[in-house]
Amino acid sequence: MDSVPANRRLWNRISSAYQHEHDPRIGAAPRLWGMYSIPDAHLNALGDVTGKRVLELGCGAGQWSRALAAEGATVVGLDLSEAQLAAAAHAMGAARYPLVQGAAERLPFAADSFDLVFCDFGGLSWAPPHLAFPQAARVLRQDYFGLDTIAEVDGATSYQLTYGGWVKVLRGAGLVIDDLIEPRPEPATPNGYNKTDPPDWAHRWPAELLWVTRKP
Repeated sequence: MDSVPANRRLWNRISSAYQHEHDPRIGAAPRLWGMYSIPDAHLNALGDVTGKRVLELGCGAGQWSRALAAEGATVVGLDLSEAQLAAAAHAMGAARYPLVQGAAERLPFAADSFDLVFCDFGGLSWAPPHLAFPQAARVLRQDYFGLDTIAEVDGATSYQLTYGGWVKVLRGAGLVIDDLIEPRPEPATPNGYNKTDPPDWAHRWPAELLWVTRKP
């Protein structure tokens, strides 16, 4: 089912009323998530975006894109609706950023184009997930299967491998793998290191690994 035409018509029709009702709250302060306007300073979902190339899927009137551009990100705001993009262009601040019309399930960008792709009740809410998420993964500069080196600040480099990659490296070094331990912190355990993971992320998905190896 192609929902793009109907979704575009809907948002072109309701854009003005939607922005009139919701923009004062959405744009009341930078980085407010969702219907309850929870600050990202509390959730720590995006981290520092300075110098990163960021795609907002479904930017609406550009409240998020506007804030991240002002923080030093290279932002692209994408939306399906011409009316929403017009609202974003009208509200754009001193930090300019491009606006692109398009659908989340058919992103008009080359592979490996962005460091960060995100939305807040945006394009991923209005596109088939089985089409939209592969598109988001395609335009990201690195996904799980591309893990190797990660460029850090000040020219530093860190190294991360896939599980299979670690198996090859460890076995290639002549080590026997006895166990793979995936530490699971209890809910509400704080991340005391970098504050980048959403709360309780590591209780649901492994965020750290312990490889137990030995010489044969």
